[in-house]
Amino acid sequence: MARPPLLLMICLALISTACRLAIPATPVGFATPVAGTALVATVVPILITPPPPDYTPPPTSVPPTLTRIPALQSGLGPTELKYRVLNQFPNIFFCDPDYYPIARADETDLARQRFPELQANAEEFNAILSHNHMAVQSTYTDAQKLLIYREHKKLAAVHFELSGNSYQFQLTVEITKGQGELIAGAIDGGGKIAIQQRQPTITTCPICLAKGTLIDTPAGPLPVQDLRVGMLVWTMDRAGARAAMPVLRVGKTVVPSTHAVVHLVLADGRELWVSPGHPTADGRRAGQLQAGDQLDGGIIRSASLVSYTGYATYDLLPAGETGFYWANGILLASTLKDRP
Repeated sequence: MARPPLLLMICLALISTACRLAIPATPVGFATPVAGTALVATVVPILITPPPPDYTPPPTSVPPTLTRIPALQSGLGPTELKYRVLNQFPNIFFCDPDYYPIARADETDLARQRFPELQANAEEFNAILSHNHMAVQSTYTDAQKLLIYREHKKLAAVHFELSGNSYQFQLTVEITKGQGELIAGAIDGGGKIAIQQRQPTITTCPICLAKGTLIDTPAGPLPVQDLRVGMLVWTMDRAGARAAMPVLRVGKTVVPSTHAVVHLVLADGRELWVSPGHPTADGRRAGQLQAGDQLDGGIIRSASLVSYTGYATYDLLPAGETGFYWANGILLASTLKDRP
């Protein structure tokens, strides 16, 4: 068989290459079938500053939902078991989502609005009626709706996670004003409670940092939840000089499922997720900041309130005159300064 002329082979090769280049690119996350020859390439990621191996990504903005707890294979329902936990720990501490981080509306109005949603969760709704000696009825007064709504919020403060044929739970109890315990344990279908851990905590509504926030230290950026008393972090003295000082205190505050944080984005690329009440180095609160304001030498490009998917928020207090530290490269004050 005669070989094709060299010029013809070159033309065919050029046409084939042009057809491949004409195939439109597929956006990331979408699959579009195309007829043609697949081109395979290796994408090499470039990290300017690699995060620590245990770095937790910042929280994302997600709409709040009423999530029903999966039932155990046998035994009591999850709401009845939550009541058993509350009977053992009646002094539970939690932040009312209708008043923190900001008051949203009249609580009775919110109870009316949420009532159809609460009523639709028959397992929880019927347990609330039973524990409050209320009968099932076709209509409910505003006072009854408010009572049911408040019970729902208290029950939501007991965090259940399914584990085999039991629930792992976490809650905060208040012992004295501002001081309490973070309690972790398990409860089985029969209501038997086993306490697994108790640790001191501050009973205050969260005004701290999101999990995964990186704190500047002489050893490099470290996640805020990994800091311990005695570790060195960078702080600033009253003269504005940077200094390495040991951590005096660390704080962890359990948050309600409805907790929201402020997402700050600066024009220079720095960004931060922080509770609205957290103080800046110049005495403002994160929830007061708006686009166009100055913060730590930069201009805020956007400031928005987003839902927080983490279980707790965190803070630290470095030694020194100010208690300042850098979080995701932004200078902040500590919420733990001058606390007992």
